Amino acid sequence: MNIAIIGASRGIGKAAALELAKTGEHLLITGRDEVTLLKTKQELPDDTLAYPLDTTKEEDIDKLVGIFENEFPLDGLVLNAASFPDPKTQCSVLKPSVSELTGILDSNVTAHYRLVQKVLPIIQKSPVKKIVIIGSTSGVRQDKGGIYGISKWALRSYAYQLRDEAREYGIGVSLINPGGTFTEKRIKQGEDDRHLLETTDIALLIATVFRLSPQAVIEELNIRPLAGDTY
Repeated sequence: MNIAIIGASRGIGKAAALELAKTGEHLLITGRDEVTLLKTKQELPDDTLAYPLDTTKEEDIDKLVGIFENEFPLDGLVLNAASFPDPKTQCSVLKPSVSELTGILDSNVTAHYRLVQKVLPIIQKSPVKKIVIIGSTSGVRQDKGGIYGISKWALRSYAYQLRDEAREYGIGVSLINPGGTFTEKRIKQGEDDRHLLETTDIALLIATVFRLSPQAVIEELNIRPLAGDTY
């Protein structure tokens, strides 16, 4: 199966790539940071394709679509790329600037919207046809989500509508909403630190979507740390 992961150089995207590689999926990974992306590629099978791309840029999306059309017939798509607000004001909708909000929305919603519109004619040719969108419990909760929460609420609404419309083409759309997760930005304080999720937890859920039969779709999953979400 040919699976593209948008935003796979680190964190959840990287963990998903490592998990999907275990079952021999052919992967294409993208990321904005070329150095980090190529380091991740070194941990994956030799036939993994890696492209440093920024899907908020129209020309980069067009380049990616060309790759799907000519080199990598698409069976599955994981939309994981995201931007995050300034940690000092991340829980506020009064303090961040309008330009920061529009940047977050462009990265976390509009870029995915634009890519899916262009990819739809390609992926519907596959016998599998699955799209996984990585949301957040910030798009489920109603407190302290800040402008990141705004973007994830919008992404959740998009995922619902996309699922309804994509059904006509036999495309399954799954939304996975992780809570707080250990990443390069949210570092464990020690081996016994379990107050957040592991990236491998989310990776297992992503991989499960692609291991189901073509007619099965996981519509939405919320996964939280046992201790609860933290900000």
